[in-house]
Amino acid sequence: MTRFPARRGVPEFTIFAPLIQMTTKYGFHDVREHLVNDIKDAYPTKWEGFEAAGVLGEDVFGSPKPHPNSVLNLFLEQGIEFALPFAAYRAGLGGPSASALANNKPGTALPPTVLVSITHGMGVMRRMAVLAAHRIAYTGDLGVCPKRACILDASTNRIEQRMKALNDIFDVMVGRSEGDMLSPLSFGTLVCVNCTRRLEKVHLYFRKEFVWAELPNLLGRGSWEAV
Repeated sequence: MTRFPARRGVPEFTIFAPLIQMTTKYGFHDVREHLVNDIKDAYPTKWEGFEAAGVLGEDVFGSPKPHPNSVLNLFLEQGIEFALPFAAYRAGLGGPSASALANNKPGTALPPTVLVSITHGMGVMRRMAVLAAHRIAYTGDLGVCPKRACILDASTNRIEQRMKALNDIFDVMVGRSEGDMLSPLSFGTLVCVNCTRRLEKVHLYFRKEFVWAELPNLLGRGSWEAV
């Protein structure tokens, strides 16, 4: 017999899902609240919560990790409203393959309206990310750098060299695996420490004020205040 999970412990998804369904159906409100509270940190509603979280999204359920679509379907079914924007984002990332969002296996197939909304929303945010990267790399005031090890070195005065440097920065900003637009970028040794800080600062502003702010729109919620 499966034991009820200890407080602050999150059971695997195959246990969590029937537990949340049962507690909702039979009105075990205290137990349901206990379960919901245990996943709140993994499905943040504030930027500060996202930055502080050690585990995010479906990873909170441990192994075997559930498909993000299955988690989103459960949250929709059970009315776990606060978790829907971030759960929709995780589903929109597509997992290891581009077809994961449109998975039609039992339990992972999303309702057509939800699938269309997430696909459209992720596309909008992706276009925003590309435009922001273009603005930062090509029209922003990156200036020049006095350090010779940096590709923005002030001695790099040839137009071709300067454009290659900007193109490399742009490629880093848009070449993200699985479409993740919230995680920090890694410029490695591409630019020096001071230039990295400048780029990270402006990119942090974009992630926080634009991408994060758009997450509720993935399911037509409008804003975080409306969630």
